[in-house]
Amino acid sequence: MEFQGWSDGLALRPRDYLGKGDTLAAVVRTAGPLTGEALYLFALGSATTMARLHLGGIAGLRLNPGSIIVGRHGQVTFAPGPRDSLFPAHDVKDWADTVVFAATGHRPGDGADLDKLLPALRAVIDECRRADAAARPSAVDLVRVLLGHSGTARRASAHDLLLEAERRTRPPQEPAPYEEHVVAVPFWRRPAYLTGIAIGIALVAGAAGAVVMISGQAGGTGGTGASDVVSAVGRRTATFRQVIRETRTTGQTVAEGRLSFDPGAPATSYDMRISCGNDPQPTPVSLVGSRGVAGGTAFDADRPPVESCVQWTARTVRELSSPRTIKGLLDAAGTDVTSANGRTLTGSALAHRVRGEEGQSTYAGLPAEGPVRFTLQVDGQGRPVRLELRLAGRGSTPQIVETVYRDWRAFEAIKGMTTNG
Repeated sequence: MEFQGWSDGLALRPRDYLGKGDTLAAVVRTAGPLTGEALYLFALGSATTMARLHLGGIAGLRLNPGSIIVGRHGQVTFAPGPRDSLFPAHDVKDWADTVVFAATGHRPGDGADLDKLLPALRAVIDECRRADAAARPSAVDLVRVLLGHSGTARRASAHDLLLEAERRTRPPQEPAPYEEHVVAVPFWRRPAYLTGIAIGIALVAGAAGAVVMISGQAGGTGGTGASDVVSAVGRRTATFRQVIRETRTTGQTVAEGRLSFDPGAPATSYDMRISCGNDPQPTPVSLVGSRGVAGGTAFDADRPPVESCVQWTARTVRELSSPRTIKGLLDAAGTDVTSANGRTLTGSALAHRVRGEEGQSTYAGLPAEGPVRFTLQVDGQGRPVRLELRLAGRGSTPQIVETVYRDWRAFEAIKGMTTNG
């Protein structure tokens, strides 16, 4: 049983309270804001401690930079002190505020520049700070996401998640408490966190490199500009099918339907059906601007809720198939593109250089590390026929995303589905 983060299952550990080290406030004051791996380990470690306390029936932790202890090797514990009776969702918001402080040196509302956060982390923070406390993720949800678990994979138990998090954050000299196994790369450093939590993106990178031409020349000249795919498509509608799969697992997500692209509109519109993992039936989904409807339930397409695989996948589908993001991918690849026949282009681009889908600053939540390798096939007018993306980051399971486009035709307006009730 679980209610707003309360559930049975795990006892507390004394070291959740009795850790040694300096307060987060002192660490930031002395050494400056946390970055990179240190920030990730802080976020995961503090979320794990919070989850264990919630599972043990303790909430109202009053988390702040002065009550969170950071050990010599980055271990995170909470200083003992008075507790209140607030639900765990309030702790989740406080956790988000302390992560913002750790990353920027300021708390939200006190001058923190949230745009300095890595994009995926920024979106998690936004989810945790929702005005509706019931809509915030639980502490266990945070641990699951920070570990990079995909919604298409087997849902690990809370106990397994906390053990995995403990292994990930354990100081190097301590022995492993259980058998070693592969741990996913931190979600905001994965090539694409496809299903599980709304993870928005905040690194802004301009188009990089020269315009790549569909002419049989690598970064060549003449012919129709491949990076001008937006002009090639124009104002049209296409039928599409996208399959997202991990190369080392059987889990996959499938979306199929139609997309309508208007260069003058703020976002590509979609009318599709999505199947996540072993879903017995696909869910009808529409995306029109920032408004999404999945199975009769409305959601924010720019920041979908953390719990729904279908709703999060809907945004990912748009980010990985829109003509505008194909253009961003090619722009970022610059001269690192080859074409043998003028209609099949292969290349790669660093993830942080790729300008993302409409309204997003980067490409599908991709981190700064690792290339995006792609193969794009176009028709005689330069319109996409097939796009294959190979996404891989340090230590993560490689993923392949294939989108097939058919029947580019006159523009069909997608009005969006109606909601239940």
